[in-house]
Amino acid sequence: MKKYLKFLYALAIVILIGCTGDNALFDELSNSRVTVIIKGTFESTTDSSSIKGWDTTVSATQSIDDSVNDMITDISETFPNTFMVDIAEMRLAKEDGGSDDKVAYDRQVFTAAVSDTDPFFNGVGVVLDCEDIKPGKRYGMVMLYIRKLIFDNATQWHFDTSGNIEQDDAPEEIFHEKDIHGFDFNQLMVNTYYDYLKQNYDDINRVFPLVVPIDGGLLVDKDDKVVIEVRLIIKNFIKLYEYNFYNDNGYRAAYHYWAVSDWLRAVEPDDIYMGGNLLGVARVYKKEEVATVSGTTASSGYVIAIPATNMYGNPQTIADYFLDDDNPGWTRPSVYEPVAPLFPYSTVEGYLDYYLRYEQYKVEYNVFVDAVNDGSYATNWNAYDWYKYALRLPPLVAHSSGSYTLTNVPYGDYLFYFVADSNVPYGMLPDVDTINPYTGNPVTINSNISVNFL
Repeated sequence: MKKYLKFLYALAIVILIGCTGDNALFDELSNSRVTVIIKGTFESTTDSSSIKGWDTTVSATQSIDDSVNDMITDISETFPNTFMVDIAEMRLAKEDGGSDDKVAYDRQVFTAAVSDTDPFFNGVGVVLDCEDIKPGKRYGMVMLYIRKLIFDNATQWHFDTSGNIEQDDAPEEIFHEKDIHGFDFNQLMVNTYYDYLKQNYDDINRVFPLVVPIDGGLLVDKDDKVVIEVRLIIKNFIKLYEYNFYNDNGYRAAYHYWAVSDWLRAVEPDDIYMGGNLLGVARVYKKEEVATVSGTTASSGYVIAIPATNMYGNPQTIADYFLDDDNPGWTRPSVYEPVAPLFPYSTVEGYLDYYLRYEQYKVEYNVFVDAVNDGSYATNWNAYDWYKYALRLPPLVAHSSGSYTLTNVPYGDYLFYFVADSNVPYGMLPDVDTINPYTGNPVTINSNISVNFL
């Protein structure tokens, strides 16, 4: 009896100690069956030799976007060295976005070097803290509540009274409660161009949360141990943009900042927002039921694999994923806000020229407002926007320089494809017309195999 009372006394103490923390005792004792990994690559493989190396060329034809038009400072720009991420929380939701459940309650902050050796960019990935999820419930998307996305090496410029471009101090942000040099492009992901023209644009938010579809969905049984891999397309998808404003001295100024490519939704000169361009995909696999696929290709490029059927059992092809830039919905509707004239230089001629240009600007702006308020523009934009939302990123990708290794491939039937590097320019994803199917499709995978494209 005394031993029994001692046991109850000891158990009570343990329970009291356990309840003093942030989590309940039995939450702390349990082992999560779910691992969440986030990566910054198009590729899904963990094999670093099958991840394409960095291309850090800084030029107007490569990583400098064509929207940089007011202050051309190419030789003074430096590719980023550091990428900073601040995530408030993470949830899982059903395919329709309803019935979401929190799976990561705590804020998570990490920094990644823009380097082939950093886990975020070399295929290994960064593990996020995660709670267990409800067994037997089907989910269709990951919802990332991202607070900040920052690249360093942003710059600041202004026109002086003579029209010369002068450099100012580098922009600053607060990251993880510290002042750092850089620019938070996440704030510009909130709206698309057309969202910004609406009266209720403050109520629209396309990045908090960022909705990342889970290819094939997620359904966890009670004893399953699964990995949720979330990939944001960052590596080789970075471009320089221009954010125009007037500084405290009244000069026309601009930030030059690095952010994700506008390949999907074009950013035009003097645009403020660039929402819809942060692209991602998630996939799920059971740790005990995966294989490795390796093989060879005739040239360098990407090996892509998709399930032969979708989550509802219907056949699918690569056309269900990538888009066709020949589609009429690909091109952004051609109604653009006119650019206000530059602040005048301190001469009589400069002021006269400014006021003449300003009168012309007002005429053009009225025409622009009438065009935007016309219902046909909304129709055209919605057709464009919905076509872009049709993009789905493939769950399995590896880069080949003649050979490749694709890891953690769940058992099942797959369709394999190959697209050459020459058809995937910097800052772009493949056009569906350039992707070639494997001659042996479909491929059944239940153990390690080879798929050769030679």
